[in-house]
Amino acid sequence: MDEVDGMAGNEDRGGVQELIQLIKSTRVPIICICNDRQHPKIRSLANYCFDLRFQRPRVDQIKGAMMSVCFKEGIKIPPQALSEIIMASGQDVRQVLHNLSVWTAADKSLSFDQAKDTARSAKKETKLNPFEVVRLVFMPRDGERDLSLAEKTELFFHDYSIGPLFVQENYLSVRPLGAQGNPYKVLDLVAATADSLCQGDLIEKRIRTSQQWNLLPIQAMYSSVLPGELMRGPLGRPEFPQWLGNNSKRNKCDRILQELQRHTRLGTSCNKTEFGMEYLPFLHSNLTRPLIEEGNEGVSAVVSTMDAYDLVREDWDSILELGQLKGRPEVAPQIPSKVKSAFTRSYNKEAHAIPYATAASIKKSRRSTSDGNDDDHEDHESEQESDSDITSNPMICTGKKGRVESLKKTVETSSQKGKGKGKAGSQGSRKKGK
Repeated sequence: MDEVDGMAGNEDRGGVQELIQLIKSTRVPIICICNDRQHPKIRSLANYCFDLRFQRPRVDQIKGAMMSVCFKEGIKIPPQALSEIIMASGQDVRQVLHNLSVWTAADKSLSFDQAKDTARSAKKETKLNPFEVVRLVFMPRDGERDLSLAEKTELFFHDYSIGPLFVQENYLSVRPLGAQGNPYKVLDLVAATADSLCQGDLIEKRIRTSQQWNLLPIQAMYSSVLPGELMRGPLGRPEFPQWLGNNSKRNKCDRILQELQRHTRLGTSCNKTEFGMEYLPFLHSNLTRPLIEEGNEGVSAVVSTMDAYDLVREDWDSILELGQLKGRPEVAPQIPSKVKSAFTRSYNKEAHAIPYATAASIKKSRRSTSDGNDDDHEDHESEQESDSDITSNPMICTGKKGRVESLKKTVETSSQKGKGKGKAGSQGSRKKGK
């Protein structure tokens, strides 16, 4: 089954599940071939398969096999020209064989310049993922051919948004060949690479803020080409940029800090930065130390501190999270669960006047408003029922029972419309005719 990652659309709906059921029941081995191993459909199929991953063959491996083919076919081609053909085809063995058969159909000899020109015209465009791109950025020279400046710049444009982050994350993991094992030269190369990445980051800021996209080639030089030239060497397994996760965590902490500063605005006189540097350590200590040292007896002191600064129960958790510094022992495990439960019950039992609206209070107010509207609707319906009851009306005399019943029938018949009136009129005309 080739191209199993291409099952898509209404025509192939349920194809992966049917293939899984076939694998479960068959006695004949089924070989499933795909290009995108990380595709969501392949993840479910891989649980029922033995995973074999094939890496792209190197240039030297393909060149050795192609040289033997050329010798048997009587084709005269220099090894450097064959390397150009292999690299232009994206190290695709099938395309290399096809190109050789086409270009040597009339003449069995191929020079280096001819191979370079024809390979450039038949270059295979392949889309690389960021992990493959960062490997090519730091790829050491193979002694025969190095990437040109245009090709190195093109690596940056595969994904210029996340590519510099991969370079910044992995350049310290490279063992630069230019240092030749000298640790002082390694430090010099690392410093020069860090300076180049900083320049590229400044250019990217200018591009993003002022929309000067014509500066992208300059950013490519500082963020990809120069770091690759300075730190060229073997790279192990590329790591995903940790900056993305750290930046998300920073935005979350910034949002929580802004909310805490807004809640304590009446009790403090500072901005967000000053609150985090001056008030947050004090609040973190005074909201956790009594619970750790005094237990249930320190609950009242913590609640009074929260009331003094107009804090709610969710703010206590936020302060506990923001006040935990890296390298310090965690405070949350030191608070017993019974003390924490007693603190929660004590805070929820009392009414706290806060000068701002919370999400819980807004939901509660909406619920009470809807209940009030329902009560008004019920009162209105009861008033309508009481109005329709003529026995409770003081303006109607209820001296005789028969008169009251006749009045009820009159009200009921007058409220009927359409077809009911037609039936009543027809019955009356029949009585008059009789």
